[in-house]
Amino acid sequence: GHALRRMKPGGCVVNIASVHAQRTSPLVAPYAAAKAALVSLTRSAAIEGKPLGIRVNAVLPGAIDTPMLHASPNIRSGAEVVDPADLGQPDDIAAVALFLASSGARFVTGEGIVADGGRMGRL
Repeated sequence: GHALRRMKPGGCVVNIASVHAQRTSPLVAPYAAAKAALVSLTRSAAIEGKPLGIRVNAVLPGAIDTPMLHASPNIRSGAEVVDPADLGQPDDIAAVALFLASSGARFVTGEGIVADGGRMGRL
């Protein structure tokens, strides 16, 4: 709440969470719990920010081709296999964040936008 009160009306916050906030896999419980908490914080902050004219949203990326993904215990152990064709790129997530920060999203607040190329729909 304190940071929101220091922002100007029309401002926005875009948090980066993860699809693990909604559905998860073995070996990542602490990570999934932290990302779920961030989504909850996003919703609470959106409620606090609304009277101040500040929007708060989150992006929930899926499998993105980054060093973090390749270091994942599930990927390293073979417990989870991701087809390279299903990997998103960092720019894919940046585009969603940019939209949420834009005036085009002026009516969007308190949302967690999944950006996973449709992968969660197949789980």
